[in-house]
Amino acid sequence: ISGGELNMASGSYSSISGGYYCEASGKDSSVSGGFENEALGDYSSAMGGNGNSASGGFSSAIGGYMNEAVGDYSSVTGGKENNAGGKYSSISGGENNYANGNSSSVSGGDSNVASGLSSSISGGETNEATGDYSSVLGGKNNTAGAYNDPGGYLSVTGGRENHAGGGDNKTNGKYSSVCGGENNYATGDSSAVSGGDLNVASGEHSSISGGRSNEASG
Repeated sequence: ISGGELNMASGSYSSISGGYYCEASGKDSSVSGGFENEALGDYSSAMGGNGNSASGGFSSAIGGYMNEAVGDYSSVTGGKENNAGGKYSSISGGENNYANGNSSSVSGGDSNVASGLSSSISGGETNEATGDYSSVLGGKNNTAGAYNDPGGYLSVTGGRENHAGGGDNKTNGKYSSVCGGENNYATGDSSAVSGGDLNVASGEHSSISGGRSNEASG
């Protein structure tokens, strides 16, 4: 322990470089300042901020407030109350975001969840990337992946309450995409909706460019 106050380094070869009420209990773990930060996993690290925890092996929590790096090799860099639970997952900022899928990532925003394998969310609010290799680039209440069958390779570029891969529906379209608009669904395999409102592309290789209440089922 190099400084600070009321710190505890209990893990083998662990270290603390300043801070207050910090703990390094994992093997070869380290804490570099901050307040009530924890490096609990083996080879984990916590650097600065307040109330951050790195509990996964080789995980890191850098700055921010009440962030958790739970998965092995996971990382959280700033923000507030974010949780990187998947192995190799990462969160770069924002608030109340979750990266639960292995190799998933959330770059920012509020209350986003990336739960599919290698899924990603770049920002926005209350977006979900549940399909494997799916992505949501922004917007609000968008879903890439059906709840009952996550599917894969799905994308939503933005807008509001758009669904690639079915959302709440029972159908699931792989390789589908929605580029924007509101309340659009691309549920067929390789289907696409480019914009508009209340459009549904349910047929395989179907597409809708825009407008309202259109359906491409063939």
